[in-house]
Amino acid sequence: MPELPEVETVRRGLGPVMEGQRIVAAQVNRPDLRWPFPPDMAARLTGRAVRLLRRRSKYILADLSEGETLLIHL
Repeated sequence: MPELPEVETVRRGLGPVMEGQRIVAAQVNRPDLRWPFPPDMAARLTGRAVRLLRRRSKYILADLSEGETLLIHL
């Protein structure tokens, strides 16, 4: 499990590459999760622009267009 400095390093590395880019396609690969994704998750992500990548504790938050935020745990 990554520690806080590694998560910040990943965020700093991904920020210049991802910010301002659109999500071309998304796919949910694990429908059998304990807390499954909403059925329309892939459709909600597709076409959204990544406005800002930020970190909160050990999570990376991708602020998307349309006001949604994608929470990423490494």
